[in-house]
Amino acid sequence: MSARFWPVAVGFWITSAFGPREDGWHFGVDFGYPGGAGDRPVHACQGGIVTRAGPAQGFGSWVVIDHPDGDGGGTTVYGHIRPEVSVGQRVEAGQRIAVIEPDRSRNAGVAPHLHLEWHRALYNPPGPDRLDPLPLLDGAAFPEGGFAMPEFGIDVSNHQGAFDFARAAAEGMSFVTHKVSQGTWQDPQWPRAREQMGEFFEFWGGYVYCDLHTHPEAEADALARFADTSVPVQIDYEDLRGFPSVGDLWARVNAITARGFSLLPIYLPCWYWRDFMGSPDLSGLPVPLWNSSYVPGIGAPDRLYPGDGYRGWEPFGGKEVAILQFSDRAAIGGQLIDVNAIRGGRTEVAALFGRNDMQLTDIVINKDGNPVTLADLLASIDMHASWVVDQLAGPDSRHQPGPALDPTGWPQLDDKSVVDSVASAHQKIDAVTATLAGVQDKIQIILEHLVNDASTGRHRKPEVSQ
Repeated sequence: MSARFWPVAVGFWITSAFGPREDGWHFGVDFGYPGGAGDRPVHACQGGIVTRAGPAQGFGSWVVIDHPDGDGGGTTVYGHIRPEVSVGQRVEAGQRIAVIEPDRSRNAGVAPHLHLEWHRALYNPPGPDRLDPLPLLDGAAFPEGGFAMPEFGIDVSNHQGAFDFARAAAEGMSFVTHKVSQGTWQDPQWPRAREQMGEFFEFWGGYVYCDLHTHPEAEADALARFADTSVPVQIDYEDLRGFPSVGDLWARVNAITARGFSLLPIYLPCWYWRDFMGSPDLSGLPVPLWNSSYVPGIGAPDRLYPGDGYRGWEPFGGKEVAILQFSDRAAIGGQLIDVNAIRGGRTEVAALFGRNDMQLTDIVINKDGNPVTLADLLASIDMHASWVVDQLAGPDSRHQPGPALDPTGWPQLDDKSVVDSVASAHQKIDAVTATLAGVQDKIQIILEHLVNDASTGRHRKPEVSQ
């Protein structure tokens, strides 16, 4: 079988399925992402030749790929995107061909998402030759070798003022931290930021900018006054004043954790570790590192991100880098701001922020091999379980709470449940079986009597010889 790939990386959700909807029949499947899909890469579902690439009515822009029989056949259409291929170009299955258009004004006025169509042969007007893509993607691989795309996040402080967290979340940021304190000073934006982050982000925390002129215990006491221990804390160790050392860093780690706070990766730039701390051993630290290594330019995080193999991800001091700050000039929330990446996708974000439990928006694979949200899967399980309860116990039995269920019963089963009806039938079968056994015993006695009694048959008429 020819190679076949999902058009987007893991973590997506289906925002509109193939089939009827309020505005008519939807002849494709729409893919979105929690927090926003703008600038997400789009990949070819199969190998083929690009037949259209550019502006298209109703789509903003699109890419159309014709798939020869050797590649699986058919034609796929990718709408509401920014093409990265040209007409006549050969593309392979899983190859990046576009990004989802982030700008509504250039996207036919709709929120950023990918619209995917699958045509049986050539591109055709609406009709029976437009197929539901999801069954055709059953068992398909995910692009990028199945690895999750990096998740992006920001760190904010009073320097950004009343930052627009809602806008940052809508622009696809997955995590955020905000300064709580510096030494014994509280960031005046922290109370508002905490409320806003909790409203618009699932993964968020606070950070302490370590003032080397403040004793670690006093610094930890100030943190405890300004934030409670439900807030995970990022230690920001980069003060250019004083005398940084691994011993001082450990003292601050111990002081903060002694007060009940959990730690996010420690922000410790590699250049600071090397040039100001003398490259000490960090292998014993309780959490991984948060490094900084900036790339040039201004723009959206997806366009600035240097890739998972960038040198900023290299371990140092015997410790892995879990979060990379790769720019301080990313355009997010209407400002130019620090932006960070976490490799491994949403699962890794959850692990680093102490949230290993699954969420209702998580994508899981159902029994048919199709991706669905956990919420949809649970709803499906509940629906089928309710149906099974009704079938076994009687109509509307599913509405009874708790284990003390009183079956309503089925009229055709003498108002018994299936189980009670089977049990009743079993009792009747046992009674009939016992009666038949008694009859069989009597028949056996008669047969034995016929064999042993010499006078048996004397009243029969004599046989007449011919």
